[in-house]
Amino acid sequence: MLQAKLSHVALRSADPAGTRQFYEDVVGLRTVVADRPRAQLALGGAHVVELHDGQGLDHFALEVVDQAQFRALSERLSAHGIAVAPAADADHPDGIRFADPEGHVIEVHGRIDRTGEGVRADGRRPTGLHHITLTSPDVPALTAFYRDVLGFVVSDRMADRFAWMRCNREHHTVAIVQGEVGGLDHYCFEVSDWEDVKDWCDLLAVRDVPVSWGPGRHGPGNNVFIMFDDPDGVHIELSCEMERFWDDRVEYPEPRNWAAELRTVNLWGPAPEWRRPLEAPAA
Repeated sequence: MLQAKLSHVALRSADPAGTRQFYEDVVGLRTVVADRPRAQLALGGAHVVELHDGQGLDHFALEVVDQAQFRALSERLSAHGIAVAPAADADHPDGIRFADPEGHVIEVHGRIDRTGEGVRADGRRPTGLHHITLTSPDVPALTAFYRDVLGFVVSDRMADRFAWMRCNREHHTVAIVQGEVGGLDHYCFEVSDWEDVKDWCDLLAVRDVPVSWGPGRHGPGNNVFIMFDDPDGVHIELSCEMERFWDDRVEYPEPRNWAAELRTVNLWGPAPEWRRPLEAPAA
């Protein structure tokens, strides 16, 4: 099993300066690099969000726990004929860059400075970057790539429409949902607890940023969540109480397979229109 965590998400924006201001004012990030072609924003130490010119997902990055993990992943990529290039970054050591079969670009690097993360911030800043969810027209095939080549473990499935995969104790770090083409579905920051979610809803109301989904509770992962959009329409999730797996102590059975219905993705009921295509048609 790969041992890693989500390091940063790099987005393309039609207005990087305006979007950067949104992430400062609303999400509570701090700009550490402001110049184009890529602004970088952090919670404390190394950056967790990059902003490039353009539209859509530029790439996402994984931080591996040690050099042994880095070497093992590099060997698996080579064995599967995956083209790898250097990904030089001053605060992300020993980086490599490659693409999955749907064209999502992934960077992998060594340990980074996480100063300031994991600390409750009174509802004004997340405690950390948590997971990313990608779209794919062939969820099983892309899931197989992340499992067999990258070393993720599948925690849960929803038929052939959704897969949640872990590379640490958290229920998922990468998820894949059915979509017409590859791309970004949403990405998630972790917050402290239910009280923090409530505070965030109030903060978003003060900022005139509508909550587009939630509060709710996902079935897979069992986490409480809300979602809202950045100025480019990127879905941002805030989440807490995520289920954890203890693979070093417990042998888990095969991944659970949830019903293909909207109650799976929100046990409390409602879902926005953009999530409704997941529901199986009535018989």
